[in-house]
Amino acid sequence: MVTRISPAKAVVTGGVQSLNTGSRRQVRSLPPVNAEPTSPLEGATIVVLGGTSGLGLATAELAVARGAGRVVIGGRDRDRLAAALALLGPTAEGRQVDGSGEAAIKDFLTGIGPFDHLLVTPSKLVPTAVVDADADAVRPAMDLRFWAAFHASRHAAPLLRPDGSITLMSGIAGTRPMAREAVAGASCAAVEALMRSLVSELAPIRCNVLSPGYVDTPLLDGFFGAARDTKVAAIAGQLPGRRIGSPAEVADAALFLMGNHYMNGHVLTIDGGHTLV
Repeated sequence: MVTRISPAKAVVTGGVQSLNTGSRRQVRSLPPVNAEPTSPLEGATIVVLGGTSGLGLATAELAVARGAGRVVIGGRDRDRLAAALALLGPTAEGRQVDGSGEAAIKDFLTGIGPFDHLLVTPSKLVPTAVVDADADAVRPAMDLRFWAAFHASRHAAPLLRPDGSITLMSGIAGTRPMAREAVAGASCAAVEALMRSLVSELAPIRCNVLSPGYVDTPLLDGFFGAARDTKVAAIAGQLPGRRIGSPAEVADAALFLMGNHYMNGHVLTIDGGHTLV
């Protein structure tokens, strides 16, 4: 005797899946399916400290494109701020702010009012060997990245809506240190440690860190100087994809951290596989 078993058939109606197995019928709830999904950032107010160039500007530009209701950028240079606002259009607004000073950061944030998401990008690279370093010369590289993140998180907390987020910026130097990058690596690691404490202290506000590898931004000009093109070509040749990253790719990752409400307490590395080679 041969027993014929019919394949299980699943029927989805609305948010319920009915699974017909022949002998019994199982029903379980599924998340609703949106035929036309909207951006989780649509209508949101997004603040970018350090948003006048590089990764900050790219993130602000992509946020506008994805329907953010209000994008506020802050930067030190007045001319770059004006140029960035001209690029971003009427959805955006901006203010001059010195990212290295607590009072300036506090005034910048409190002047905005309640908002949904904060991205903190200020950083400075001062490549030097530890044994040759002048402490006063390299201290700004440590101070700017860490203390901008610290002060911005502290003063943003009372202004962020409960389902909002803070995204800080580190870099792969924190996990893959290289010669002459000791201060950069230490500052990145410090920001990541800060984030882990903030997750508990600021809950339910979410806190994450974005850790990019080499990205084609003006920051590389100051880091490599006249040897920029040669150095970048050499680095790209070592990466699996044979190229460095683009600001738009990192911006996309930043908006993912803002928009995904289950991302909390993570360091998201976006480096083209650099940490593996």
